[in-house]
Amino acid sequence: MEIKRVAADAAALLDPANAVWQQATAQDFPMVPTPLKNNPAIEAISPFIAQSTDHGVIHGLTAAGLHNGTVLALRLSWASEQHDTIADLDQFVDGVAVMFPLTAKASAVTMGSPGEPVNAWYWKADKAEQPFDVVAEGYGTSERRSGKDARLVSKSLYQGGRWHVVLQRPLDIGNTHAQFQPGTPTKLAFGVWDGGNRERAGRKSFSGDFVLVPVAT
Repeated sequence: MEIKRVAADAAALLDPANAVWQQATAQDFPMVPTPLKNNPAIEAISPFIAQSTDHGVIHGLTAAGLHNGTVLALRLSWASEQHDTIADLDQFVDGVAVMFPLTAKASAVTMGSPGEPVNAWYWKADKAEQPFDVVAEGYGTSERRSGKDARLVSKSLYQGGRWHVVLQRPLDIGNTHAQFQPGTPTKLAFGVWDGGNRERAGRKSFSGDFVLVPVAT
């Protein structure tokens, strides 16, 4: 995967069905269940979730990235048998997130740690155009903020049994968020929630620790 530079405006990059995405180099990422059982940090937050063994039913995610020198967009696609968009007391929605380290030692597996934060862009199907900007320093520390404050936007399409979600943000909006610079690679990791499987919080599929991705000049 490479986040290529293209001559397209922000509106085109935000549209998951736009032909500009044919220029992207997509990569398939294997997804595995987030390790929860016997995790003291998870048990302290939710003993129920810590005993979860039936989560992580999404086994693969296809990711692609583009930028135009001003905004960076990531297109995330995965198979979902149901179009889970309704949230109720006993219903949950599909979701996807991309995570970036804010320090060199930050871990995606633990969602960061004290003094080693991560920044995530989080999309939920019931709030399809209102993504969240998240900062965390370990399990149970997530600070979920409106994407509007980070100038983070999203657009989604459910077609042929697959979700296609684009998350987009300016390359640089300040030191408390992930920053991107053409010519400098970035690290990222992914998480996916299947609402039909009652997945939420730590009950999800994830791609493992951060991988290094080039950002074209």
